[in-house]
Amino acid sequence: RHLPRWSLRGVEDATASVDHAAMDEILALQAELARVQEAPTAFKLSEPNIVEIVSTLSQLRLVDVLFTTNGKEYLTPEQLLREVGDEILSHGGRVNVADLPALLNVDLPHIERAVTQLLAAGRDGLQRVGGEVLTEYYLDSLAEEIDTALRGVGRLTLAEVAVAHALSTDFVTSVVESRIGALIHAKLSGGSLFTASYVARHLARVRGVLSALHGPASLPALLKAHGFNEALFYEAVGSLHAAGRLAGTLQAKTSFTPAVHRLAQAAAVGARYEQNGVVEYAALARMGVRDPRAHLAAEHPGGVQLDSCYMSPALVSAAEAGVEEALSGAGAADLRSAFDCDLTDADLVAFAAASASLSAAVGAKRYLPLTASLLVAAPLAAELKERAEALAAEVAKAEHAATAARSKGGGEGGGEGGGK
Repeated sequence: RHLPRWSLRGVEDATASVDHAAMDEILALQAELARVQEAPTAFKLSEPNIVEIVSTLSQLRLVDVLFTTNGKEYLTPEQLLREVGDEILSHGGRVNVADLPALLNVDLPHIERAVTQLLAAGRDGLQRVGGEVLTEYYLDSLAEEIDTALRGVGRLTLAEVAVAHALSTDFVTSVVESRIGALIHAKLSGGSLFTASYVARHLARVRGVLSALHGPASLPALLKAHGFNEALFYEAVGSLHAAGRLAGTLQAKTSFTPAVHRLAQAAAVGARYEQNGVVEYAALARMGVRDPRAHLAAEHPGGVQLDSCYMSPALVSAAEAGVEEALSGAGAADLRSAFDCDLTDADLVAFAAASASLSAAVGAKRYLPLTASLLVAAPLAAELKERAEALAAEVAKAEHAATAARSKGGGEGGGEGGGK
């Protein structure tokens, strides 16, 4: 402490804060006290007398002093400020306000006022956190301690630091964020601190796992299977993909499809398309292609998109020729029979609409679609219509004759019955 406290035997020191208007009176009192103290012990003032004198002076506002909790010492507010500052310093820049009354032997209200004054002064970056006061140099030392501990383990969570130092996680976060790069040489991500070497090792592991993939993989499944840190994992995947070090398709935080899989997939689809002339969308979906229509149109331009499959121009031309031949010969054609693959009615309708020759013929009414798969030439349709109409007329005539015969037979029977 900068100055010792005054004991009740040192009343003369209290005159430092006396009002100048009463200085003469105080000087006289001081001289009287000095004579009393120099007199033999039998004539000295007792301790209760001294307490009463100081109390009276304090009540008259002639001196500004604070009594200790045991009443045997007193000190000025300025001295209390110095002593509170000394305690903060001796405790390394962090002290609980509730501990100061016992340490300084002063009531808590006086301590609180002194702390408030120190906070207002802003010395050493003093701040109050909960029931404690902390200095800037304490927070700097805390940051250095965190940095030292981090170098030994490579990774620390802010929650662990908060628990170890009895601080809130939010407060520790603010302390760390303001000192990253200066006192703490680490990367802060997802509520954890990582050294540069830890991040580099983690990145290498992620790159190795993803580079070894031959097919689509779920990122959450990889995260769990290999025990990656979640925050660093997704950050590493994104940075590696953006830098071109992971060739493939990344779907946010859900899946990754390596380029080698897409190449193998494209080769398989291409071989199937070249061999059969048609590829079903469902088959590509089972292979993991997310948009089969767009994929086939991009990889094999010029084909015809039917309802359930993609067809090559060569197969379309061959089918058109077969249909034209059947229509010119027999006057009718079954579109389904023109293909070796199974097509739905919607596919056949789409095929007829996509075929320039067939759609033109149907538009000109040279061909008539009776069903989704059956086309009939106009002459055959007219002949069939004529035959159907003739047949219908014959059937109608026969039914009319039968009806007339039944009516005639019924009338004759009724006349004979009346004559009898």
